[in-house]
Amino acid sequence: MISITTEIEIPSSFSADKVFKVFSDFDTIAPKVNPEVFKSIETIEGNGGVGTIKVFTFGAAVPFTSGKYKVDAVDPSNFSYTYSFFEGDNLMGILESITNQIKIVPTDGGSIFKQTIVYNCKANEKPTEDILKIEKEIYEKTFKAIEAYGTAHPESVLFTNKKYKVNAINSFFEGDNLMGILDSVTNQIKIVPSADEGSIFKHAMKLKPSEETPKIEKEIYEKTFKAIEAYDITHS
Repeated sequence: MISITTEIEIPSSFSADKVFKVFSDFDTIAPKVNPEVFKSIETIEGNGGVGTIKVFTFGAAVPFTSGKYKVDAVDPSNFSYTYSFFEGDNLMGILESITNQIKIVPTDGGSIFKQTIVYNCKANEKPTEDILKIEKEIYEKTFKAIEAYGTAHPESVLFTNKKYKVNAINSFFEGDNLMGILDSVTNQIKIVPSADEGSIFKHAMKLKPSEETPKIEKEIYEKTFKAIEAYDITHS
């Protein structure tokens, strides 16, 4: 069996854990930032771990309709992820499979996104140089678009996990959003009627971190409320 390999390396200003966090949301983010390539990505079997099967439905910019792949390996501690296409017209009738090996390598002040694409041919016929070039450009463009998404949506990379309990107010009690210096983050929410028959959304947060983090969290909550309000207007 003949194999053709393509290598992709892209430096990032984000740390390796943040790049891996954003890339872990690839199914959701890719169709948003590059819909002409990724029309949709659907999980048809599994929960995201090894053995999970997903279907890519490609957009108008790709000369293929769909591809089905299986997750081969996931290692969050080493920021690596491997998956293989095994069915679909993206195999062009000449490939047994396409294996993608992804590794995020930490560097001083950031990281390097590395992707190795291995085209496993059924016989002697190989993908054309034009196809290999197009696919490489698609992956490079998509990564840069996902990185730009992470920059525009810091909430997607700032913290990796959170837990909270609900009472009259709600309090985060576990998660890296506590930054190792907080016992909890308490949110007090109240909707106050206003004189013009509208209302005022009031959100008080009690926390003791650095000066920058409260500013970021404040902007996240303000942006989220405005998005919820806009959704309600368009779906009323």
